[in-house]
Amino acid sequence: MAELIWAGYALPDASAAPRSDFAVYVEGNRIVATGSLSDLKARYPAAHLVGGANLILLPAMVNSHDHGRGLGTVPLGVPDDLLEVWLLGLRVQPPLDPYLAAAYDGLRLLRSGVALTAHSHNPRDQSRIEQESEATLRGYRDAGIRVAYHPPIVNQNSLVYVDEGVFIETLPADLQPLARSFRRQTIPSPDEYFGLCHDLFRRYHDSGTATIQIQVSPVAAQWCSDDVILGCVQFARDHGTRVQMHMLETRYQRAYALRTWGKSTVRHLEEIGALGSSLTLAHMVWVDLDDLDLLAERDVGIAHNPSSNLRLRSGIASVPEFLAAGISLGIGLDGHTLDDDQDYLRELRLAWTLANRPGAESATVPASAIWSLGTTGGAAITLGKEIRLGKLEAGYLADLVLIDRGSGLDDWTIGLSAQASPDATLAYLPELMLRSASHQNVRDVMVNGEWVLRDRHSTKLDETTLVSELRQNLAVAAKSGGAAANPTRTIAPYVRQYYAGWDRDSDEPSEPRKPTGDSKW
Repeated sequence: MAELIWAGYALPDASAAPRSDFAVYVEGNRIVATGSLSDLKARYPAAHLVGGANLILLPAMVNSHDHGRGLGTVPLGVPDDLLEVWLLGLRVQPPLDPYLAAAYDGLRLLRSGVALTAHSHNPRDQSRIEQESEATLRGYRDAGIRVAYHPPIVNQNSLVYVDEGVFIETLPADLQPLARSFRRQTIPSPDEYFGLCHDLFRRYHDSGTATIQIQVSPVAAQWCSDDVILGCVQFARDHGTRVQMHMLETRYQRAYALRTWGKSTVRHLEEIGALGSSLTLAHMVWVDLDDLDLLAERDVGIAHNPSSNLRLRSGIASVPEFLAAGISLGIGLDGHTLDDDQDYLRELRLAWTLANRPGAESATVPASAIWSLGTTGGAAITLGKEIRLGKLEAGYLADLVLIDRGSGLDDWTIGLSAQASPDATLAYLPELMLRSASHQNVRDVMVNGEWVLRDRHSTKLDETTLVSELRQNLAVAAKSGGAAANPTRTIAPYVRQYYAGWDRDSDEPSEPRKPTGDSKW
């Protein structure tokens, strides 16, 4: 059914001025025309009308890096910590059904205005990765959200980054068998991994409307051999898909590169031929700033994860420097937002706040730059620049969001009454949205031309039933012992001590460049 969707205000393109009385005409899964409501009503009088003067219309957003765990880790017995220690806890989480996790996470993302998520899978049982992948894809599909799905591969350093064997020998005798078992959890083999990716690609990859894309994920440079990384790069080239890796999330990962290769991770990847336009690197908190021009030249994308970087004590990424270098950027929730609520609008707010630093010489990152990260930038580094997502423009895929500005005491546009003209109101709209909007304001979401959220409720799944099934799944897991039954946490103090030694002898990153107000954005 052809539809005419309109709102009193709109942000159709992050790089352009906001609009008032704006409408889009949608046929099938594409935007056919945009313009004023009166003009489009005259052109398409039979179209079904959706919208309102009290609403704000914008492109649906893109979650450029996540793990689709569905639930926060704290209530599952895995409190925040240093990344290297926290990762041990992921092994003790209760087994959550992958279909339920994906469906639940997909609905929460849709309720936050996200229509596309990049899912870096955390296997619950590595030997069942194929079944988990199928269930995960089915969960996202049933929720109605797009997904770029990355099966992971790890084939080295699964416990600590350097000298695992030596480290294990220093552990108490009763912990050594458990530690050695971690080293064996590196299946599938590279051959099995690429066979899995090929099969998933053949069965699910949609290069046209991009509802599902199968990509590859050598999890990180410290966890994968060069051969595995290059195998993933070649797979992406052969299949016309993308690669996503975690990269330089912590200072210890930066130190690993210097100890192992005598150069930065970025320079090492360049040396082996792994950098390119199909590669997206998540986190990048501890990147050497001298490497940014090379990343921009190779058209490598970066997925910025501000909440997760703070919660796992990694630090604050150099977003102003990334933008000044001309690097393609997106923003990801990493399944680890400050409030464990997968609120993408709040994550944009955090990214904007952290990017604007103290000091008169610090560059100002405008609201428009952050909206670009959440829409066109995110789409480019998640699916590739050839997929037309992130704008409300003729020819683009019909992914859009209607935001309710609230009413009464909850109306965050009251202050705009002080502006002398509608043009002044429009001028403040991008900043006002970043400062005030949250998932609670998301009313309707369209993905690929289909309404998947109406009046804040899913049109695809019964939310009450889904939550009930999640509770039952977790209750069964609790009866079987849950997280407390796994002794993984007993190794954590020794891992912390191991990295504490690195603190005493690792090099500090180079001083950041200070972009001026004349930076490229």
